[in-house]
Amino acid sequence: MSPKKHKVGIAVIVGSVVALSMTAWATGSNKQVVGSGTASATKSVCGLGNGKKAKGRPIKLGGIAMLIPGVDFTTIGKVAKAYYDCVNDNGGIKGRPISYTLYEEQLNPAQQRALAKKLVETDKVVGIVGNTSFSECSTNAKYYKSKGFTVIGAGVQAECFGSPNIVETNMGPRYSDIGAAQALVRKGAKSLVIASPDTVAAYSDGGVEKVAKAAGIPYKEFPTKLPVTDANSAVLQLVQAAGPGGGVILNFTPDTAPAYMKAAIDQGLVDKVLWGSSTPIANTFMAGQFPQFDGKMFINSEFGLLDAKQGPDTALMLQILKKYAPKIAPQAFGQMGFMAGKFSTQALMNVKGPITAKSYNAAVRGLKNLKTDMLCKPWYVGNALPYHIPNNTDITVTYKNGAIVTEDKCIPIQAVDPELTQTRAWEKKFNLNTGK
Repeated sequence: MSPKKHKVGIAVIVGSVVALSMTAWATGSNKQVVGSGTASATKSVCGLGNGKKAKGRPIKLGGIAMLIPGVDFTTIGKVAKAYYDCVNDNGGIKGRPISYTLYEEQLNPAQQRALAKKLVETDKVVGIVGNTSFSECSTNAKYYKSKGFTVIGAGVQAECFGSPNIVETNMGPRYSDIGAAQALVRKGAKSLVIASPDTVAAYSDGGVEKVAKAAGIPYKEFPTKLPVTDANSAVLQLVQAAGPGGGVILNFTPDTAPAYMKAAIDQGLVDKVLWGSSTPIANTFMAGQFPQFDGKMFINSEFGLLDAKQGPDTALMLQILKKYAPKIAPQAFGQMGFMAGKFSTQALMNVKGPITAKSYNAAVRGLKNLKTDMLCKPWYVGNALPYHIPNNTDITVTYKNGAIVTEDKCIPIQAVDPELTQTRAWEKKFNLNTGK
């Protein structure tokens, strides 16, 4: 499959159950000026917030997102693109619009290398934003470093959180799974069982094993080939492995998790075990489709609730989706993309003098103490750090009457990995996320 390039803001969640909710979401007027006004503690704006279209020479940004059967990560880049569209309608960056190009990849290292090279050397982007993949970080991390680029995206594999030139808005499946495991242990789980895509299981599941060991309970993992063809057998195997009172963690996107949840309902297994999940299924569409899991599915949410009352950034994201990406429902992937767009825009606005690849990426590395209601603590990059895990505190949510509700507020991810202990030491030493 050849890579596809997106230069317009029409976003489609290919093959995702979430796409079924789009008719209801894409309502309301698209004529209002979104993101305009004066930024304050209660209001977020796009860029300059002046309501004037940027007309200068475009500033080029780009990204690479994975799209394979069973998993669509392009939503993250598409929402970043929607954020830039809002910036462009509000004065851009000193009058210059942001031009964003998103390429798709299919877990082919040669393709991933070619797309990174195309962005940097042919398209001449000044920055790379929105990258999300099961394997692109490991393929291109050294290349980005050699070119002086610091990527802002959403990560999955170890290299996304262990590289000096990649920093993510999310915490990734390993730490999200740890958070889900912590929640189930707090609920009294007698065992921990996890199912993840086989392409990421070795990394993402390892933290859950450490949580189980620390709690003195049995553990088992089930690497899963996507797409899933027999969810009934798969979910039965998970429940049997967990045993009565055990905990089952689903580490899948909204493309795959619904099949497991429906299979558990159909076979009467919902009440047999405690259920947990990583972040992606923390959205109201999923809550509305599976009321049988109300108060029974404990999801590690790397971000705040998808509710305008949560705060100004969440309110702005919901407005941006309606205006610029009406086919994308509110979801965690949207929050990842919104923050990637917001933080990269802040870096652009921080540049003094000409905006070049060198000046923009230097500004990215200087980012710290960026407040957003989507995260428990301020976000940062931190100059010269050998790796980055800025998102390491989150909440636990569950379903209730078609909504997402908070179960536990802002709990630090258990430092079963030494990288988290070191990260928190750096945060304190360099004043990276105090918000001051």
